[in-house]
Amino acid sequence: MIHLQIGADVAGAFVLLFARAGGVLLALPQMLGVAIPVRIRLLLAMLLAGALMPMAQIAMPAADGLGPVALLAIRELAIGAILSFSAAVVVGAAIMAGDLCGTGMELNSGSLLRGNAQMPNVTADAFGTLAGALFFLGGFHRALLMGLARSLQVAPLGRLVIPDPAALLRLGGRVFTLALAIALPLLIPLFVLAVAQGVIARLAPQVNILVAAPAAILLAGLTLLALDATGIAAAITRAWSSTMLQSLGWLDG
Repeated sequence: MIHLQIGADVAGAFVLLFARAGGVLLALPQMLGVAIPVRIRLLLAMLLAGALMPMAQIAMPAADGLGPVALLAIRELAIGAILSFSAAVVVGAAIMAGDLCGTGMELNSGSLLRGNAQMPNVTADAFGTLAGALFFLGGFHRALLMGLARSLQVAPLGRLVIPDPAALLRLGGRVFTLALAIALPLLIPLFVLAVAQGVIARLAPQVNILVAAPAAILLAGLTLLALDATGIAAAITRAWSSTMLQSLGWLDG
């Protein structure tokens, strides 16, 4: 009869690595607005932890009991969630850009639900969905997995210290800049249309601007979206590149 024994170091490393991978997979879909069952996320985290086990090294805590292990598990969950933080920045910026464009197109009266996040208008929902799709189409999920593997060297398992989060706090402040960079090519012509609407209402009060203008602005906005679809996708891709680089650079201090 064969008896398999797993040492405490191996078991502890797998549990902590599973917690770190679980932090990524629990936070990332929520930030991307993708509905994935929790069981599937846990299964993927287990497979990812098993794949990264050859790279895992653990410094077992000197104190005994469940307290130190619980603190270490919370630390690993936090590191995994922090690695996914860039997704919240880019998707938040894309949704904000879509909200600005949708408001300019007078679409802010129809709310949609995508996942657990309530969208202010259909354009915000579309921009957020596009950002999530470009995350996978651009291969940024691979960069995130490489960052997770890199974190095992920079922040080894079994230690309570984590890298300084100041860089990520600065990254969070870029959400407004990224949103403006994505939406600006559409906001300028939409602003011109809004000014023209006001001028027509002032110079020709007999024209029922409240009936004619919304349809015209919506048609113009949809035309601008179609013409600038490639530019919007490129802007969101650039946002993914810059934020992922800054997020992964957090590991190196």
